[in-house]
Amino acid sequence: MLTKMRTIEDELNQVFLERNEVIRGLLVGLLAREHVVLLGPPGTGKSDLLSDICGRIDQAPFFRWLMMRTTAPDELFGPVSVQALQNDSYRRNVKGKLPEAAISFLDEVFKCNSAVLNGLLGVMNERIFNNDGQTVVCPLQFMCGASNEMPESKEELGALWDRFLLRYVVGDLKSPKNFEKLMLGQNKAKSRTTITLPELTTAQAEVESVDIRSISKRITELRAKINTELNIYNSPRRWKKAGRLIQAHAWLEGRKAAEDDDLAILAACMWDEPNQIQQVRKIIMALANPLDQEAQNLLDEATEIWQNALAENDETKITKLGVEANSKLKKITKDLDAMRIKAKDTGRNTAKIDEALKSVVDMNREVVTKCLGARL
Repeated sequence: MLTKMRTIEDELNQVFLERNEVIRGLLVGLLAREHVVLLGPPGTGKSDLLSDICGRIDQAPFFRWLMMRTTAPDELFGPVSVQALQNDSYRRNVKGKLPEAAISFLDEVFKCNSAVLNGLLGVMNERIFNNDGQTVVCPLQFMCGASNEMPESKEELGALWDRFLLRYVVGDLKSPKNFEKLMLGQNKAKSRTTITLPELTTAQAEVESVDIRSISKRITELRAKINTELNIYNSPRRWKKAGRLIQAHAWLEGRKAAEDDDLAILAACMWDEPNQIQQVRKIIMALANPLDQEAQNLLDEATEIWQNALAENDETKITKLGVEANSKLKKITKDLDAMRIKAKDTGRNTAKIDEALKSVVDMNREVVTKCLGARL
């Protein structure tokens, strides 16, 4: 099952460019039975990505709905049975609706009215639906949502917002090369791997057996830092659920016990407002793997250099800017090489450093080709 899940991840990364972190988060949510929401402007591929990943679970009852201000409870939970009304009962016919779904995708989730959205709480958390006094056990494994905007009122929708354990902000493509791939239709996978619902439940059982005791002190330390340094409160329930995310991330990395590196998945879990994302990420990365944070800082620096070089249109300046960018990117490459050696010597995972190194090398190649007219 691990091989299949990694294959799905690779295929999704081929199709949805610059979405590696989001795709990993969606798979973690699926394996941990926790819900994920994608935020961002229209046209950034949120709905396509969510539709794709939901469609890869065979034999799973699937419910998808486009939410609107006028969405009524009947549309999600089923119409009230006429026959039941004749017997003084307000029972809904849930056939084919959300209470029967194993996989669910609610598009434009925060556009709906709070009365309907708050009706989702029991289904999402306890996996139950109260149908005229009868408790219906829901088979929901995973719900994902997409929205162009944050909830209008945290007072009314705070509980629903809290049910989405993983939250990602999806932006525009940064790389001109990836944009060109998109325009030419070159972002295609050679195959489309799927898994069955029984296979998913088997993988989820394996995830639950991953041991997180070795990093429990790190989690406690992280909670204290986020509370005191950022003044962000996350409930004990949220921290408990975060443990499942760590287990799922470790499982995807092929580990039976979690390591500090697995704390990185919590960067999408512990923020409440978008302006807190980078602050939360820095604290987590400093605890999870300080070298990864240094690599990310270098990657951010390289990205800015690369973007500035490629954005220059003045022919009199482009060569000089290209030479400067080439020199700076080469230095960053050397720094990352040294960092990789240090990580290996201390027994640290080098995956993030390797990713950053590859990205910087690709950026440098693009700068040399487009600004200096040469090929590396």
